Amino acid sequence: MRGETVWLHAPGHGLLRPVRLLHPRHRVYLVPRPGDIVLLGATEIESEDRSPMSLRSAVELMAAAHSVMPALAESRILRLDRNLRPALPDNRPHIDVTPQRVAVNGLFRHGWLLAPALVEDALAAWARLRADAALPGPEIER
Repeated sequence: MRGETVWLHAPGHGLLRPVRLLHPRHRVYLVPRPGDIVLLGATEIESEDRSPMSLRSAVELMAAAHSVMPALAESRILRLDRNLRPALPDNRPHIDVTPQRVAVNGLFRHGWLLAPALVEDALAAWARLRADAALPGPEIER
């Protein structure tokens, strides 16, 4: 799954926390970052293409952000990014726990929101598995 983001310099943007727009056509998030930066994302394109962002994607993403927050009209575009997201065929996260390891994958576009909860779930599942198997845990020096 290909995702694209726009990094904006937006002095005085006023965002205190991430904002999401859940629209049938555009699903956009705005994330305040230090230094008057706003991170704008995220397209969802079923592709493994790592080429630069298309004009269409950039325009649609920025138009959706402008509809959420018109004050962004005068912000400066710092960077257009793209990369591939870890997605499984059903676009759902997967936790695989064995006594020796814990693997979490497929966080898709929601990784930045889901990761803390999934880590807690994964570690709890690992602890239950180890307790059920009466396996010793790692030695922790204090």
